[in-house]
Amino acid sequence: RFILVEMADYFYSVLLPRVKKVAFSDKWRSGKAQPEGEGVGCFVKYYELEQFEDTLRRTRYADDEPIASSDPPCYLFLRDAKLSDALQIEGDSVQVWPKQLYPNIDLAETLSNLLGKPIRQIVPDPDDPTRPAKVIFADGSEADLQNPDWKLIKPLIWW
Repeated sequence: RFILVEMADYFYSVLLPRVKKVAFSDKWRSGKAQPEGEGVGCFVKYYELEQFEDTLRRTRYADDEPIASSDPPCYLFLRDAKLSDALQIEGDSVQVWPKQLYPNIDLAETLSNLLGKPIRQIVPDPDDPTRPAKVIFADGSEADLQNPDWKLIKPLIWW
């Protein structure tokens, strides 16, 4: 196991090719794989972090209807243009569509990291087995992936 950290766009241009090269062979000379080299099994998981400043930059300030919230970050980030398509707010009810925020999000893995709970099982949608319906964590708690509880993913959106 190893952790690699990279900034900017170097992940795709530098880091990923290096990881692929090592996975193919552990012996290289002058840019060529050596016959005595062996490939290694490799599983790569990567995270892309959004900068707080980028989120603030996309926030729009307008004379909209007031938001019934005493939580200042909630008030600020509900004005975020990126969030406007991903949230539907009616009174105290908030519906969130994370795929609108991050199209390639692995919501089960994200919730696992956010809550600090390992995943025991991902349950497929009975109508479409290619889509996950819910995640069951090691402690037995569950999260609906089709209609996630907004309070679970609030830390993902509002810090």
